[in-house]
Amino acid sequence: MIRGRPVGWRTRAGLAVVLLLGVACRRRLPAGWTYVTRVTPTGATVVWTGGADVLECRGPDGGPLHVVSAEGPRGLRVARLASLLPSSTYGCGIASGDRPRRLRFRTAPAGPVPFTFAAVGDTGDGSRAAAALARRILAGRPAFLVHLGDMAYPGGSARDYAAEFFRPYGRLLRRVPLMPTPGNHDLRPRSVYRDLFAPAADGEDAGGPHYGFDWGAAHLVSVSSPEFGRDGAPGAGWLAADLAAAAGRPWRIVFLHEPPYSGGAKFTIAGLRANLEPILERGRADLVLAGHEHLYERSMPACAYAAEARTLHVVSGGGGANLDPVVPHPNFPRAVSVTHYLRIRVTPARLEVRAVDVSGHVLDRVGRQRAQDVACLSGGWPPPRDR
Repeated sequence: MIRGRPVGWRTRAGLAVVLLLGVACRRRLPAGWTYVTRVTPTGATVVWTGGADVLECRGPDGGPLHVVSAEGPRGLRVARLASLLPSSTYGCGIASGDRPRRLRFRTAPAGPVPFTFAAVGDTGDGSRAAAALARRILAGRPAFLVHLGDMAYPGGSARDYAAEFFRPYGRLLRRVPLMPTPGNHDLRPRSVYRDLFAPAADGEDAGGPHYGFDWGAAHLVSVSSPEFGRDGAPGAGWLAADLAAAAGRPWRIVFLHEPPYSGGAKFTIAGLRANLEPILERGRADLVLAGHEHLYERSMPACAYAAEARTLHVVSGGGGANLDPVVPHPNFPRAVSVTHYLRIRVTPARLEVRAVDVSGHVLDRVGRQRAQDVACLSGGWPPPRDR
């Protein structure tokens, strides 16, 4: 389930319901953008621009789903599907001229069955490497894609998103649900990130752009890193409560853009580590995924703020943008500057992270077992750097 504010919808016995919501954006968005997000065992959200205001879907039995439609102003349309079946495939179509857009997605499982998801960060320059990586991710058929931020450079304008995100990732987004977190480029004044993703975020906390969801044996949380760099960290209470509520899940995974720990050479947000890391460790986060540094880094397990914690930090910002040099540090036993993405396999007993390059070569692999007693580091981390 997705934790946050409840969303109302109408249901009819035996039928899923689609609510199409017109959303007032600051500017009209280009036609042709489509993505699926907020997928649960019984629901999903489809977002698109242009084309018809009716989404026609069929379930696993081939029968049509009931549709409730409404006009979507300014080109953005949001459809919330409810009363779906767990672990089931649904196909949808959007009338768009002579060639309707088609998409397909699979709902989340109802129980702790094994699954694999993908994570990628800093894809936003529309390079050939980014497009090749998108094809590689799709070939792996992940349950969903976590995007670690910086989808479009330099300022996240509509033109930037069209060329640098939806062009290379369009086909993947019509097959794989997207779970994003904002990067620093996504939050610049001219960026359309909020226009594009906020309308789908029915699970966001009222105090900030954070959301959590369950999938199989894992609970995942998206955190907006800039907010945790502010004095008082407005989302701190929400995050602590969300992780506490997920204590019954075997695995807790947090993803954000700017990393609390990195050996890389870039600057980070003031206060991010001090505000965020104690909550992650005390909330027993098993894995923290971040981007921002255009490389791959994997840390030693951290327990600087909670002796019982074993929080593993992985930086994965090599999604196609210009790469950054590796800055060696003993607390990061594996670091490499190469275009890549992450494949994360989750079972009730084991969590495994693989870094995979464009050719499919595994650059690094690290696994964690439940109740595994592993050494951790309480100090010696690279000092945080202010802008």
